[in-house]
Amino acid sequence: MLAKRIAFNTIISAGSRILGTAIALLTIGLITRYLGQDGFGDYSIITAFLYIFSVLADLGLYSITLREISKEGAAESEIVSHAFSFRFFSGLFIFGLAPAIAWFFPYSFQTKIGIALASFGFWSLSNSQVLVTVFQKYLKMEKAAIAELAGRVVQVGLIGFFVFKNMGFFNIILATSIGSFANFLLIFLFVQKYTSVKIRWNLPYWRKIIKESFPLAISAVFVMIYFKLDTLMLSLMKPPGDVGIYGVAYKILESLIFFPALFVGLIMPLLSRYALTDQIEFKRVAQRGLDILLTFAMPLALGGLILSQPIIALIAGSQFGAAVGVLNILIFATAIIFLGSLFSNMIIALDKQKALAKIYGLGAIVNFSVNLILIPRFSYWGAASSTLFTEALVTFLMLIVIKKAVNYMPNFGILLKIFFASLVMSLILYFARELNIFILLILAVLVYFPALLAFKAVSVNDVKSLIKKQI
Repeated sequence: MLAKRIAFNTIISAGSRILGTAIALLTIGLITRYLGQDGFGDYSIITAFLYIFSVLADLGLYSITLREISKEGAAESEIVSHAFSFRFFSGLFIFGLAPAIAWFFPYSFQTKIGIALASFGFWSLSNSQVLVTVFQKYLKMEKAAIAELAGRVVQVGLIGFFVFKNMGFFNIILATSIGSFANFLLIFLFVQKYTSVKIRWNLPYWRKIIKESFPLAISAVFVMIYFKLDTLMLSLMKPPGDVGIYGVAYKILESLIFFPALFVGLIMPLLSRYALTDQIEFKRVAQRGLDILLTFAMPLALGGLILSQPIIALIAGSQFGAAVGVLNILIFATAIIFLGSLFSNMIIALDKQKALAKIYGLGAIVNFSVNLILIPRFSYWGAASSTLFTEALVTFLMLIVIKKAVNYMPNFGILLKIFFASLVMSLILYFARELNIFILLILAVLVYFPALLAFKAVSVNDVKSLIKKQI
């Protein structure tokens, strides 16, 4: 029964997220063509700036809430209500500060007003994140996926209308906020079916939450620094057009990493259950998860090199041609993020948040230093290279922490077989690269998965073995 629920949940959620990603890329295409390099540069600055406040508002609550409600006998309604209430009020304060702080930055008037308009949308999404933990516990992530999909449909519909009516930059930002609010509203309504969530004012409980989640909050701040600092530093050192070029490639990266976040979110309750009670089972789940993530990360990296030019042309248009080289670098960072998503959640499940905070802290320092050296000389090329280097460093350090914690080093033996299957796919894509991009994507799937079977890299049983045991 559990296996069927996970399989159904995975298929529906993945399908919804794929469709949502397609809508997100369509949205980017509308915005880039309408706003141009400079306008999209301002748009990218707004999203990067407010991302900082999203991380500050998170305070590590998402991971802690998921871990706590996954425990046997957890007072689910109380935990979620207190976490949601704290996120609601703290987020209201934090996102209220964002426009005021932005006024002291050397941004255009358009960018500063855009930050004020977009703050509401970011606050709405921030509120929904804690609630999603309930769907993960009950293996109902399709509810979150449906809500996200609905929000994206609202967003792209409004943007399409505003572009058609030529209603300007600010209405594009307004459409984004309305779509985010629609997403939050549906999640709030859906979650009531599984547990009662109410606004609670409980300062002692909030202090307890802050104390427990503080290491994760610090980690999240450090992640934010090396995940978005490149865009902010680029915006302060280079013109908006450069930010726009980097922003296009980076938006593609953000669209692609939904899969590891979705997949790892599904197995996180298993990792949390076994981490401190059954290390053999913990390692088994982790290894199967790694094998599956490698199966998608490798073809993404190699195939991305071949398809980067038609992808940029399709999404953003010819005026963003310089983003192709940036995407070629970031696609490898994306593949590493696939693995880092699993390793970071393993560390959280092992209750090693402080070690994770130190890793992210070092990553933030390295990222800032490398950006400071590379961006003035190489602009968006330097920012992309810094991202790749930092992701590789952080992921390697996570492996060291896991090794020390449970004397376990993940087995990468399957990687060579996956590489050869990906290489076959990439060679065929290279010689067929003049075909339509959609035909190439279909061709990639038709070639890659049979190649996996031919090289005996994976089988259907690999997925089944991950979910076959009852909790």
